[in-house]
Amino acid sequence: TISSGIGLNMATVHCYAAVIAVIALTTCSEAAPKANWTWDIQNASAVYGAAYESPHVVFYGNVSAAEDCQRACATNASCMTFDYAYESRPGDMCQYLRQCWLRFDNVYQPKQGHACIKESGHKVFPPPPPPPPAPKNAKNVLFIIFDDYRVQHKTWGFTQPHVPAADALAARSLAFDHAYCQQAVCGPSRASLLSGRRPDRTQMWNFVGGFRQTPGADKWRTMPEYFKTNGYYVGGCGKLFHPGDPVDFDAPRSWTDPIDQSGRTWPYFGQGHCPHATPNTHGCPVPKGVSAVYPDVEALHVAKRMLANATTDPRPFWIGVGFVKPHMPHVFPAEFLDYVPKQADIVLAENPYNPKGASPMEWASGAEGPANWLRPADNATAQDWIRNYYAAAAFSDSLLAELLAALNATGKADDTIIVLTADHGWGLGEHNHWIKYTNYETDARIPLMVHVPWAQQTFDKHSKAIVEHVDLYPTLAELAGIPVDKSLESIDGDSYAALFDASIMAAPGAKAKMAANFSVAYTQYPRCCQQPHQCNDIVKNKRCAFTDKQDFSYMGYSMRTEKWRYTEWAVWDGSKLKPQWNATVPSVFTELYDHGDDDGGRHTFDRFENENLAFAQPEVVRQLSAQLRAFFDKH
Repeated sequence: TISSGIGLNMATVHCYAAVIAVIALTTCSEAAPKANWTWDIQNASAVYGAAYESPHVVFYGNVSAAEDCQRACATNASCMTFDYAYESRPGDMCQYLRQCWLRFDNVYQPKQGHACIKESGHKVFPPPPPPPPAPKNAKNVLFIIFDDYRVQHKTWGFTQPHVPAADALAARSLAFDHAYCQQAVCGPSRASLLSGRRPDRTQMWNFVGGFRQTPGADKWRTMPEYFKTNGYYVGGCGKLFHPGDPVDFDAPRSWTDPIDQSGRTWPYFGQGHCPHATPNTHGCPVPKGVSAVYPDVEALHVAKRMLANATTDPRPFWIGVGFVKPHMPHVFPAEFLDYVPKQADIVLAENPYNPKGASPMEWASGAEGPANWLRPADNATAQDWIRNYYAAAAFSDSLLAELLAALNATGKADDTIIVLTADHGWGLGEHNHWIKYTNYETDARIPLMVHVPWAQQTFDKHSKAIVEHVDLYPTLAELAGIPVDKSLESIDGDSYAALFDASIMAAPGAKAKMAANFSVAYTQYPRCCQQPHQCNDIVKNKRCAFTDKQDFSYMGYSMRTEKWRYTEWAVWDGSKLKPQWNATVPSVFTELYDHGDDDGGRHTFDRFENENLAFAQPEVVRQLSAQLRAFFDKH
């Protein structure tokens, strides 16, 4: 069976046909392309034990010889290892006899099996030529991304959260009042951000598979890979990519550090877990003396080591640090509750009710939070959730302070661009929405502050440019001194590095040009019925987390302009992986929210998406619908 999660790229496997649960080897009339690898062949097993259940291991089918299994792997660019059982050991029965298994990761640790005699082989690629040196005076980048981290900072007018390190960084940065992710969930957002391609390009809308399996993606350079191939020391730790997308965090391809000889080592330490029961609270404050593992503390240790390495490495650096908190579970040292208001003092959302006139299609994922459709959480529950979120964010902020101190200790801070952002936002009860998984402003909006030491005119300033995650790749490359040639690297974003150049922005018409070029952002999210194509109760629709992309029911496409957020839910054509646009506009599955008075500050989540105006503003809807459809049909 071909797993849709990893799967075999049938455009690449030229001479094999899929037949329901078994793939039968057919006569190959086309010669296999010349390989740029050699085989490490062993009379041993490469797939055993729990590996059979790994999402990176695929059952290809029953074949007659090891050579057929080897050929199946050879003709698939993503396959790294084949495993074939050709005989049972005397006195044993091999249950995998004549079965061909393929691995799509870099793991190759062959060993003798108990019941099966096997042959396996692993592709060994020659080391790539060393990249050319980085340009003289190329700048460093410290890229910091938090998980589930919403706009909550003093620079945007928020007072109850406690994030002093981020607030101090904002005072030395250009803060963006309208920055947006491409999809409000971890894996797809990170694949899009770090590849520079939108979700409809990466074909990653959930947690099934990885973007490197998308046709053509094997030739893409990710953002860290781009810096690596331009002579940078490139290190990463924590949650940068989402685990599994791509395989092994794209090591060693995108990284110079950390890797071992097989490219398997990546310092990701999980999401953490609560070491004790907490029956009376949503969060997990850990008292002093109770043993707990904090993944972000482990990641910080690695980041400090990388920064220390950078002090002696002659190359400029790109170092990425992914903090997993405040992602749930909200596990943090209990003392961080002292830094946020007491539960009774927590300010609740101004409007805890669903937007007027809106379909439950957008909200449908809200069942994962403490509320129900048309029935908000009670005040005490809501305050408990918010308080624990704030405490988890405060804990993460304390680690940010240590990371920035470690950068200062290198002596290279004056030549280092610092980016602070998140994979997406987070709902805290606004219009009865919690967590993420929607196109609402709470989820699509991201904090973004960019510190460029030599552009002091941008310190403690705000930009109204509407920018997107996909724009970070070309922007950071240009700011660092290695601009991207989009005719050679097919990224979707555009650079707004000019915002940091006083001479460019002082030219006549420059500000108007930037405003025109960065005037709209696009976000999307899929929805799946309870059963494929049986949407009897939209409130119970799911967020498609582990649904094959061919079986999505709807895709919600959204655009944010200076005045409007417009969202349109289209039936999903799984055979083409494209939307089938509704013939009627507006429809019950369109949303229009007025953001005309939204300055991007502390009221941005509370006051502007409380009433769906789609049927009250049909001409606006038709205009925005045409723009949205034209954009996504092209991209």
